[in-house]
Amino acid sequence: MSGWNKLMVSSGSTKHYLNSVAKLPLAPTLVTELLALFRDPDKDVSRVVELISYEPSLTVEILRNCNSAYFAGGEPPSDIFEAVARMGFYEVYCLVVAMFGATARSMQGADKGVDIHGLWRHSVAVAVSASVIAERAGESKVVAFTAGLLHDMGKLVLASVERERYAELFETAKMQGIVFNRAEQSALETNHAELGGELMHRWNLPLEIVAAVRYHHDLESAPSYGRLTAVVQLADLVAHQVCGEDLVNTDLMTFSNGAMDRLQFRPDDVALLVNKSQEEMQRVKSMLQI
Repeated sequence: MSGWNKLMVSSGSTKHYLNSVAKLPLAPTLVTELLALFRDPDKDVSRVVELISYEPSLTVEILRNCNSAYFAGGEPPSDIFEAVARMGFYEVYCLVVAMFGATARSMQGADKGVDIHGLWRHSVAVAVSASVIAERAGESKVVAFTAGLLHDMGKLVLASVERERYAELFETAKMQGIVFNRAEQSALETNHAELGGELMHRWNLPLEIVAAVRYHHDLESAPSYGRLTAVVQLADLVAHQVCGEDLVNTDLMTFSNGAMDRLQFRPDDVALLVNKSQEEMQRVKSMLQI
């Protein structure tokens, strides 16, 4: 089986869960289009403005953020074009992805199976940390940010379907000292990473994002895009430290060495990445509403 085909393999249970959700979030078409535009070295700001102008709520958020203390530069922007130019394309893109992620949090029933606010805070921390790590590793910040923000989307799907049972599974895994994605696999015959990768594929997101989400707990099995997957895996570890979260019952410490090796980082680089990610989190907290 080729690496490309292997990337797309999903279990029957994974497809069952995706098909059982009452209403999946709409595919992030705007994210895909902006991501493609970002890859163009001659990207046109007017095209960015044209794309986001179709989303009134996004226009309001950009104007609001542009008037924040961080971005404000004298007079408030008179139009969306000026606001985009003042904020910068990267910040606008991050805001678009974050707004999409925020709408996904409203998936019916998910709040009964998972701490929605906690999951969102962690996902933002992973996205921010991934962008910091990617920049240091010479990888794309925007792709890393996207993969980091969406890496745990599978948990929302499982929580939406299983609800209280999913919450109970988490508590049982914690009490018994079982790594959670392994507990998922044993109890549900799938796990949030595999399910999230399949969801990224259905949304037609770039294959590198599909791979990073699908294999962020299983780097050695990734058939391609190993460096981006390593970025997200390491970002998961860094984000837990940024948010002061408990690393017990995770496989982050066990497998982070493989990610470090893949990215050619030294052990003492982690403290620098944590500090930089903490600084970036403080900068974007109000923008990403965490």
